[in-house]
Amino acid sequence: MTKMTHFLNLKTPNALYTEHNRFIKVIQGSLHIHTHADLFHWLQGDLQEYLPHQILLASWRGAGKHALEVDIISALMEMRTSNVVNADMLPLRRNLLARWEKGGHELFEIQNEDGFDLDLGKFDTPNSVTAHFKRMRSALIHGIKDERERDQILYVVFNQALCLPRSAQLYFKLLLPYIDTALRQLPPFRPQANIKAVQKSYVEFGLSLREKEIMDWVRVGKTNEVIGVILNISPFTVKNHLKRIFRKLDVSNRAQAVSKIHEHAEAYRAG
Repeated sequence: MTKMTHFLNLKTPNALYTEHNRFIKVIQGSLHIHTHADLFHWLQGDLQEYLPHQILLASWRGAGKHALEVDIISALMEMRTSNVVNADMLPLRRNLLARWEKGGHELFEIQNEDGFDLDLGKFDTPNSVTAHFKRMRSALIHGIKDERERDQILYVVFNQALCLPRSAQLYFKLLLPYIDTALRQLPPFRPQANIKAVQKSYVEFGLSLREKEIMDWVRVGKTNEVIGVILNISPFTVKNHLKRIFRKLDVSNRAQAVSKIHEHAEAYRAG
C-alpha cells in the first residue's frame, strides 16, 4: 500500500484512524505559518505525501488593469517569487483561468509532455525559470473566489511526473482552503523592497559597482556573452569579474552566488 493511498480506502479501522490523524496533523501545520519560510517548510514536509509537487504558483490581479501579482513556493534552485514576478505570467494565467471558469470553477488537471511555456517576450525572464516550467509534465489547477473583493486567486501545482495519483486531486481540494488562508496572512512580494535588500547584500559583501551590475544580470539568468553586450565589455572581462565575486561571496559558481545573495537579502528583509 503506497503513501498516497487515500485514507478512506484503507481497510482496517486502526489504519484508518492512524492515517486520519496524520492528515489532520498536516492540516494543523497551517495554523503555525507566520512567514514565507514557514509556508515553504509546511508545503515541502508531510504535505508532499498527499499533494506531491515541485512548484506551487498562486496568482491574482494587481492594482493596474493588466497587473498581476504572483507568489511562488518551490525548492527548485532560483524558482523564487523574486525571479518569477518579472516573468510575463499573464498569458499562462489567462489561459488557465479561462479554462477554470469555463469548467464551472472546478479543479482540473493538465498533462503535457512538452512542459509549460511562459511568454518569452519578456527580456528579464530568467532562463532558469523558463527551464523549470518546461520540465514540468503535469499540473493541477484550482482557485478560490472572493465574492467580497470580486476577485479570484488561481492556484497551480506543477509536477515533473506526467501521471499523478488519483488521490492528489481530492487532497488538493481538501488542502486548498488551508493553503489559501496561510498565504493570505503573509505580505505579498514587493520588488522594490527586494531590490533594497539585494543592494544591501552587495554592499556588505564588498562588491564594486561593476560587480553589482554583473550580479544583477547573473540573477536573471544572463550568460557572460549577453552581459558583455549589455555592459559593453568582453565576456572575458565578465568572467574575471565573476571570479572576484565568487571569492568575495565564498562560493564556486553562479548558482551558489545567486542563492547566497538571495538568502542574505531574505534575512535582511526578515530582520
